[in-house]
Amino acid sequence: MELYEIILIGIALSIDACALTIANCATYKKTLTIKNEWSMPIAFAIFQGVMPLIGYYIGYLFSSVIGTITDYITAVIFFILAIKIVIDIFKEKQCSVSEKEKKCNDNAKFTLAVLLVQALATSIDALAVGVTLINLTFSVYIAVAVIAVVTFIFVSVALIFGKSLGKLFGGYAEWLGAIILFILATKSLIEAIV
Repeated sequence: MELYEIILIGIALSIDACALTIANCATYKKTLTIKNEWSMPIAFAIFQGVMPLIGYYIGYLFSSVIGTITDYITAVIFFILAIKIVIDIFKEKQCSVSEKEKKCNDNAKFTLAVLLVQALATSIDALAVGVTLINLTFSVYIAVAVIAVVTFIFVSVALIFGKSLGKLFGGYAEWLGAIILFILATKSLIEAIV
């Protein structure tokens, strides 16, 4: 496997993280701080770099099991996250503008736990990809560093785009986030079945 192939793998692995970043910007626009925003490219890049390394060391021992359940796990996590967003939207609509407003707005907070679950979900494929890194013509550490850097760059671009998209869609931005997660979940489920 050559360096250009690792770059292409990095791009492919970062697509789900990019979509989630856009969804996060749309869904959690009220609670995202600059620190929270830039934690996304960092977290996704770290997970996308570490998981292939773990997969590399696991090797062929569990490759058949990982390959068969990866898409199912990813689909379930994305469906759960999408359903949570929809529930938060309905909870927020039920709240009045009175004293409950603060409590309602707390429902849709972007937290470290949310980010870690998303980073794990998007990097499960990278674990399986790590098994294929055995055929590298260079160090596995270079390969995982390239994947992490590519992910960081692509997610950073998605972050900038996602902030604009959130402003563009206004009140419907949260629904857009849920729809993106449902699409990703459906995609993962179809890949698992096919």
